[in-house]
Amino acid sequence: VRPPACSSRSFADLAVAPRGPSGTAPALANLPGNLPKEDQELLEALEAAVESLGGDGADASQPLVEARDKILLAYRDKAALLKRDWTDEMFQEGEEANEERVAEIEAVLARGLGHAGGGLERGEHLGAALDLVGVYMKNYKLDKADAVLARCGPFISERGGVWMVKWLNHVSTVRMKQSRHLEALEMLYDLELYSPYSPAEAPEFFETLYRNLAWALKALGRIDEALVYFERMAVSSKTHKGRLDWFDFWDIGKLAATRAFRDGDMPTFYRGRAMIEDALRMHEEAEGDDLVMRAKVCDTLAECFLVVNEFDGAERHYQDAYDLMLQTVGRNSPLFGKQARHSANLRIAQGRHADAMAFLSEALVVEAGRDAVNVAEAAELVDLMVSTQQKCPPETEVVSSNHAALKAMQKNIHSRGMGVGKEYGVLCHKMSLMYLHEVQRDEKSLRRARRLAKESVRLLRQHAADQDASGWLRMAELQLQMLSSATVTRKGPASDGAT
Repeated sequence: VRPPACSSRSFADLAVAPRGPSGTAPALANLPGNLPKEDQELLEALEAAVESLGGDGADASQPLVEARDKILLAYRDKAALLKRDWTDEMFQEGEEANEERVAEIEAVLARGLGHAGGGLERGEHLGAALDLVGVYMKNYKLDKADAVLARCGPFISERGGVWMVKWLNHVSTVRMKQSRHLEALEMLYDLELYSPYSPAEAPEFFETLYRNLAWALKALGRIDEALVYFERMAVSSKTHKGRLDWFDFWDIGKLAATRAFRDGDMPTFYRGRAMIEDALRMHEEAEGDDLVMRAKVCDTLAECFLVVNEFDGAERHYQDAYDLMLQTVGRNSPLFGKQARHSANLRIAQGRHADAMAFLSEALVVEAGRDAVNVAEAAELVDLMVSTQQKCPPETEVVSSNHAALKAMQKNIHSRGMGVGKEYGVLCHKMSLMYLHEVQRDEKSLRRARRLAKESVRLLRQHAADQDASGWLRMAELQLQMLSSATVTRKGPASDGAT
């Protein structure tokens, strides 16, 4: 949901606005300044009528006073629901500055809650909490976003209506960032079905809803279904904006290029790529200060050059995206990790495997520590690193160890209760292979490799009836046998306590 931004006044200002002696709603001066003219006129007329009855000294049971107070409360709730001034911040001043700003916003919310009391029952508190979720999502603090959404859930349920719409939209966005696309899709279908608005009444809301539905379907590989929602998105976008903007060109161009490349329709593929080039130009003209979004468009464009082996264009745009992500979000952001991996993909396609390893190591550091760590995705990355290492020239020297990242990844996965099952057994096998490539640099790598091989065998044996698991088990057992022999040869009976 992307409603218009509220007043720039801080949450703390709203939370501690003065109230009349009879417990009435705040004075008009304490409302956000973006009310429609007719609403402002209605409130002013009511306020004048209440003043004629004695102002703040008027009997709270008077019908006019009650009406004034209820309308004021409704507008304050509306302002709280629409609050997104924190979410709309760009967070592109670099990793340290972004972290400091997030901490400042958390402190503002805490102060507001402390001063005003009432907890999340109060609309301004609930609205500020949802705005903070937007901040967490932008900074990929998905654990915190999940926790706040869960805490808000019961209070959202009590209110229902558009509050539930906004909450569901936030939850679905978090799920997509966690690569839980099917869950996100189900929530978005619920939003489409139960929305209190029609597309004609709220075209801006439906533009965003249809865009998110299309993204979720595309992520699931359901390209043709995604096309239906991108077409609906384009209609809603034109309805409230009058024309397609850079965001629309980017999304439609991506889908057109993806679909056409899948179908071997190269003329349409190049037209889709041209739309993305137009989107990049339009973005720089319309929102040139939004460097993170520029990086994302550059990345999409680079991929369109890479898939047709036009390496010069791919390298130019990938480098722009990499530099922008490094500058704006820093090395530990999942956005940077994704960009590092894409830069590695280019080097691999060019046969520059040794160059690719440095980028893959950067991607591994991010994957190891991210909130939305995924065992299957981690295994895919480690597998790519193993295969890339194997293709490096024999004389290639291992410049830096990946041990710290691999250790952090194991800790992260275990802390989430995900260090069990076939998938983690496969990952352990692949991490064991990675350590073999570091033996010449660090002799402890052999023991680390053996320890992971043992864990892999232990986990995969629990799933030996699974045909896929049994194949991996045979490889893991062979790996363990080889490592056990090598360890004894080097050091005598080995300890599994290497860290």
